[in-house]
Parts: sequence; C-alpha cells; structure tokens
Amino acid sequence: MFRSVASLIMSISNCLDTACRWLICACALAMAAVTASQVFFRYVLNNSLFWSEELGRVLLIQLTFFGAAVALKAHAHIGLDFLVRNMSEKGRKYAALLVQILSSIFFAVMMWYGFQFAMFLKLQSTATLGISRMIPFLAVPVSGAIMLIHSVSCFFEILEFTPHHDALCETIHNGCNTADHKEQ
Repeated sequence: MFRSVASLIMSISNCLDTACRWLICACALAMAAVTASQVFFRYVLNNSLFWSEELGRVLLIQLTFFGAAVALKAHAHIGLDFLVRNMSEKGRKYAALLVQILSSIFFAVMMWYGFQFAMFLKLQSTATLGISRMIPFLAVPVSGAIMLIHSVSCFFEILEFTPHHDALCETIHNGCNTADHKEQ
C-alpha cells in the first residue's frame, strides 16, 4: 500500500519536474527574445516597446519560482551538511526526514498564503499588459504545490520505499532523484 502511494507520488514528482524544466526553458527563451527585441526597437528603430519590461518581469518571476522547484528536485539548493556528515546513518536518516517535514510545512504555507494573495490580486490588472495581476503571481502557490510534492517524494525515498541499493546515502549526497543521477 505505502509502496504504491510512494511510487505514485515519485512518478508525479518526476513528471512535474520535467514540465517545470520545459517551462523554465520556454520562459528563458521568451525573456531573451523580448529583451533582444526591446534593444533592437529602442536603439535601431528608435521606437521603444512599452510592454517589454513588464513581460520580462513576469517571465523572470516564473523562472525564479519554477526554477526553485527544479533546483529542489535536483537537490541543488545551498545546504549546510557539516553536522549531518558526522552523524550515524540512523541520525542522518532522522535529520533528512526532519528537513523534509519542515520543508513540507513551509511549502504548504507558501501554497496556501500564495493562493490567498493571488485571489486578492485577481481584480487588479498590470499596467502595460492589461492582464490580471493574479496570473503572474500564481507562480507562487503553484510552485509551492510542486515543491511540496517533491518534498513528499523525497521523504518517501528517504524511508527507502524505492529499490535503490543505498537510497539514504545517495539521497543525502546526491539529492532525492537518485535514479536520474545514475543515468547521467
């Protein structure tokens, strides 16, 4: 029962990670195109695009929050592991589980209050694009939900609901997505 739930959450986490990677690539390309267009229009055609700065800002917000979700899945955020390295294997496991529990609480709060604030912004529109300010801000609760799923997936992986030969050691040193690290 728990293995099937863990497997399902890990599969969802992997699919969401792939979707986030595609989204941040698209946002980065769009942001580069918008910025290049703005430079061309301003300095070559001497006619500035009034909407480019705001669109660039919206794309940067998406890059930041969905990029944070990708970094979490890849275990690429800055960490202080000098205490954990000196613990026993059981101590490392408990410390890793505690970190995932605390992270999950933070992501749930981020998701909840981010959604509430996005709903507060739904009747306000952006200055030049004319879209609801809720749309760019939805990156906060949506990325919070994705990071919550990644954190729960990592929690299950630490509990060794996965067939990896030494899931705890690899999780602590390589991140939660150990299968992807082996393939690369």
